[in-house]
Amino acid sequence: MIEIKNLLFQPLTFHLSGGGRGLHLNPRESRTLEEDDISPEIDVAAKRGFVSLTPVTPIAPEPEPPRDEPVEIGVDIGGENAGKRRKRR
Repeated sequence: MIEIKNLLFQPLTFHLSGGGRGLHLNPRESRTLEEDDISPEIDVAAKRGFVSLTPVTPIAPEPEPPRDEPVEIGVDIGGENAGKRRKRR
């Protein structure tokens, strides 16, 4: 996988290799692409300093460990004071 980042403060549009697909990057936006999607147009833009291309290794997200503390549900809506109003003083 390759991360492509728009280094300019204006949007850029590129053709991807094979299949007539395109890529639109907003200013300073990053996206990841497959190595097969990098077209000669993107290579030229990288040489001119319009975009940066950096290899990315996919990382599997680590699951969160379960929480040991009890979770509070909240206020009891149907309690004894559900229909009563407070006095104004």
